[in-house]
Amino acid sequence: MRAKTVVFIALFIAASAAAFPIQAFKVTGVSASVSEREYRGFCPHRFEFTGRITVNREGTVRFRWLRSDGSANAEETLAFTEAGTKTVSTYWQLGGVMGTYRDRWMRIEILAPNSLLSNPAVFDLECLPQVRMERKAYRVSGRIITGGQHVEWLEGLQLKARLISGTRTVSTCTAAFNRDGVCSYSLVVFNAPGSYRVTVEPVHPTDPDQFYLCFDSVDPAFIIVTLSEEAPETAGQNFDLTWSWRHLDMGEDHFDSPCW
Repeated sequence: MRAKTVVFIALFIAASAAAFPIQAFKVTGVSASVSEREYRGFCPHRFEFTGRITVNREGTVRFRWLRSDGSANAEETLAFTEAGTKTVSTYWQLGGVMGTYRDRWMRIEILAPNSLLSNPAVFDLECLPQVRMERKAYRVSGRIITGGQHVEWLEGLQLKARLISGTRTVSTCTAAFNRDGVCSYSLVVFNAPGSYRVTVEPVHPTDPDQFYLCFDSVDPAFIIVTLSEEAPETAGQNFDLTWSWRHLDMGEDHFDSPCW
């Protein structure tokens, strides 16, 4: 009886194997794509590649990326726990300052469990020259100077200098008086030689208190300067300030002119 049972089991296993053969692990499909089919611009440029690997059951795949210049990336492994598809990725950065690269590609080579090649992911690259513009500064500087009694009262009060081209203000600078009645300014423009007008005006605080100090005028009313490639800076563009004051505790009227 025991012998009959063993024979029956052996026959059952043989029949099952014939009806349901065990599949060998293999890669059934592989493909590659590139992020950009062509690029025209500044270099070097980086192209991104994506691969899709499909298998028929669980197992581990060995593969590598090949390039059209004859080089190859290091081998990689990809583990599957069941049949299906997984993605892999890499990149290729190339291109000098100038140059054209036509029909370049990367593709996947399956090394194990079977040998298989993907399609080549083809791209074109055209490198354009980069124009680097020098950022050159053009500068006007000077001082606003005043005198008389109590110039220390002006300390901390502000003036705004403007650099004007035609009717357009192209640069401004806000600076404060020191205790000696001097206010220094510096105005800068970039890559813009030409003729400019410099003006000065007061910057008003919101709440003048005990002393009402007033900006009357500057001499000259404005200064014309010319900045060029040969002379990009001009210093000593000075103004003389005339100012007034009135003690509000004495009940005197406010000035009509602009006041701090």
